[in-house]
Amino acid sequence: MLARIRSCALPTRCLHHDHPYHQLVIGLSGHAEFEVAGYGGRVDAMHGCLVPAGEVHFYEGKGDNRHAVIDFPCLGNPAAAWSREADWRDEPSALAADPVNQSIEQLFDHPRYFTADTNLRLLLSFIDRESHLWPASSAAVEGVAQVLVASLYQRLFDHQPRLPSGQKRLDLVQLEVYIQQHLAEPMTVSQLAQVACVSAGHFHQLFKQATGKTPARYLLEARLERARELLLATRMDLATIAEQVGFSSQSALTHAFRRHWAQTPGQIRRGGLQKIELRN
Repeated sequence: MLARIRSCALPTRCLHHDHPYHQLVIGLSGHAEFEVAGYGGRVDAMHGCLVPAGEVHFYEGKGDNRHAVIDFPCLGNPAAAWSREADWRDEPSALAADPVNQSIEQLFDHPRYFTADTNLRLLLSFIDRESHLWPASSAAVEGVAQVLVASLYQRLFDHQPRLPSGQKRLDLVQLEVYIQQHLAEPMTVSQLAQVACVSAGHFHQLFKQATGKTPARYLLEARLERARELLLATRMDLATIAEQVGFSSQSALTHAFRRHWAQTPGQIRRGGLQKIELRN
């Protein structure tokens, strides 16, 4: 697996980046605000974030903080491995067949926030207390990382309520109404799954089958479309629009606009005004 474990303070200003490996972040002290693919959430000692490889994410530490950060190589991105050990470079098929690596890929198939129960917090406390081991022993890192992956997987997938027999379709109208009514708030797959009365794991599968998009992608596009409507139909400033559609900051919204439409919000607003002037 070749995981990497460290602890650090997150900067107390809003930054963003992406990286070619999966990443788990959870608070040890203090907290931070995260936003990944339109999903905003708080990361603290009871709540963590799973950031898939390649996903741009915004983050900002709040006051004094310290966070555990655990990196996992992405099977779809072997060039991203920071280790040159042969078992990663030379045996991709064996790695893909490894149940631990399969669990990692499922955990990181889309951005997630998770709640750490008592036992998971004890495991994270152990990882923090034994931090002197991780730089010195790759075997120790692999062992504790496998335990952490198995614990998270069991909590997120193994004990989800089963889909009632005969229920094969989601009520997309109900979901769309809920999403539109709560765009200004953080929304998770678990929340949407509760609205649909299915498990979080099954919801993701059913939603993608019904819409052709992941819930994260659908929600991001809904936020961006509402922001675009507000840009063209109102004189709201960009910071207010970002808040109303659930982005953590104006810069987060601007970055998402550039990725989705290859234009900034200002360019879209000016283009809309020019069209109105031409019609008049």
